[in-house]
Amino acid sequence: MAKKKKTIAEEDKLLNWKLLFLIAVSFLAYSPSLSHEFVNWDDIVYIMNNDMITAFTWANLKKIFSTYFMGNYHPLVLISFMADFHFFKFSAPGYHVHNLLLHILNAVLVYTFFFHLLKKNSNVAITVALLFALHPMHVESVAWVSERKDVLYTAYYFLSLISYLFYIQKGRNAYYFLALLLFLFSNLSKAQAVTLPVILILTDYYLSRKTGWKIALEKIPFFLMSLSFGVVAVFAQQASNYFNPLKIPWSQSIFYAPYGLWLYLVKFLFPINQIAVYEYPAALEGTFPLYLYLSPFIFLILFVVIWKTWKNQKYISFGFLFFLATIFPVLQFLPVGVAVAAERYTYIPYIGLSFIVAVVFWEKRSGVASKYRYIVNSAGILIIALLLTLTWQRTMVWKNSLVFWTDVISKNPRCARAYYNRAVMYNEMTEYEKALTDLTEGIKYDSNDARGLNLYTSRSLIHQKLGNYPSALNDCSVAIRKNPANLQAWLDRGVLYTDKFAQYDSGIRNFKMVIKLNPDDIGGNFNLGIAYYKQNNFDSAKIYFLKSTELNPANGNAHSFLTTLFYQGKDFSSAYSHGLMAKKYGVQVDSVLMNYLKQNLHEK
Repeated sequence: MAKKKKTIAEEDKLLNWKLLFLIAVSFLAYSPSLSHEFVNWDDIVYIMNNDMITAFTWANLKKIFSTYFMGNYHPLVLISFMADFHFFKFSAPGYHVHNLLLHILNAVLVYTFFFHLLKKNSNVAITVALLFALHPMHVESVAWVSERKDVLYTAYYFLSLISYLFYIQKGRNAYYFLALLLFLFSNLSKAQAVTLPVILILTDYYLSRKTGWKIALEKIPFFLMSLSFGVVAVFAQQASNYFNPLKIPWSQSIFYAPYGLWLYLVKFLFPINQIAVYEYPAALEGTFPLYLYLSPFIFLILFVVIWKTWKNQKYISFGFLFFLATIFPVLQFLPVGVAVAAERYTYIPYIGLSFIVAVVFWEKRSGVASKYRYIVNSAGILIIALLLTLTWQRTMVWKNSLVFWTDVISKNPRCARAYYNRAVMYNEMTEYEKALTDLTEGIKYDSNDARGLNLYTSRSLIHQKLGNYPSALNDCSVAIRKNPANLQAWLDRGVLYTDKFAQYDSGIRNFKMVIKLNPDDIGGNFNLGIAYYKQNNFDSAKIYFLKSTELNPANGNAHSFLTTLFYQGKDFSSAYSHGLMAKKYGVQVDSVLMNYLKQNLHEK
């Protein structure tokens, strides 16, 4: 007896259940993040110390759209944080809810795109969406507040793709212009969006659109926008000195890029031993690891696969090209940052690989006899359950900074950055001995402070809190020897000489070096004034306290010192004026002195 064909109503009901299931499992997998804190890996800069997001004002909006931030140009991301701050202030769960809602939306958009691309094949579409929603490598993009840029740019990216599909299928120009507008929003959220024009061409290829001038011309606005934002991204990275901070030679970076590609492919199939910081493979005894020389063969392998499947198995060539096109800009051909790879970079690229897996699964299932399909179905359910479990567990790693950095250290005990960031948290918790231990471990694996973490100056501050002033002074001296341009080390050593050892000449020499490195350094000028004051060189002290108030009019302590100095010089009017400024900025001034100055304002 022939199997009864489902009615349209039955199909719609089944479709609704599929989408509800997609939403439910996505929420379940990431539900632990809803009670998580911020982590001290960009969250502090993006949220805790970011004045631009604290109020909806024209001044803030102008600044957001006219400046680079953390090596990026992504004004819409900062505006989304501004909205969060309006409702949640510094309460992290609200930000996590926003990220998760965007991720769930993205899963639905991925489903919608492939549903229409495949002419309403809901089975393959829901499988791609589930793999996207539940892949553990995507946790970084969702559970990390600072990666709002991933979930936001992806939403606009797929809305643009869907609009483009509707433009092709319905022939209405309004969809074309909507796709272009949404592409603009995606670029304003993250520079990785520049790959979309290539995906439009891949979409044409998959749908077998005939090539011609019309198709070529309609892509020009997309490529021009892509080029423009690509240039902006380069300038943003240069402005923040993010290009090649580890000074990796070009002869090595051409091997690190394909190594990263291998890593992404392996992690797609085996998402285990995940780590937040994938450091560059260390050269053993000064030699370049052999496996890196072999890594470029991955490009040859993928090229052969794409060439073989170009005509008869489009889903394979489409999937791999989708992956390659979207991952290519973040492969480290030109080293950016301190990691050879990052899990957040897979957020869109893995969709191409998921598409291949989804099509293969349903093709194999259709080729199995009906009575054995329960085996294939069970395997599929098991994979989804496994991914959900792995994602839930990985989400737990982002609970707070201590849990997060401890996880990194457990998987890479040589990661100096992890020790440094965990030490920052121990310092905030006043667990100074633990902070000292972590910083010492960090120095052990980065003795030259090549990553710019300022390990020695940080350890010096911990030594001071523990009362180990000779050790603190020694760490400052080592930091200066390693990097003579380390302004903070000169400043800290000057303070130690001045405040703890009463060696004022040495303190003055260090503060003068700070000012030489940066004439407008507020701390250098103010502390130089203190050193001269303690040395009883009041004329010089006055010069640098005045400079301090020019650089920072809200420096109440400098105003307080100037009150005393001008009083000693019988300039009662200036003394009274600085006394008022000191009180205005929270520094108490002797009331008897202020009354005396007020009564003798015209004396000089």
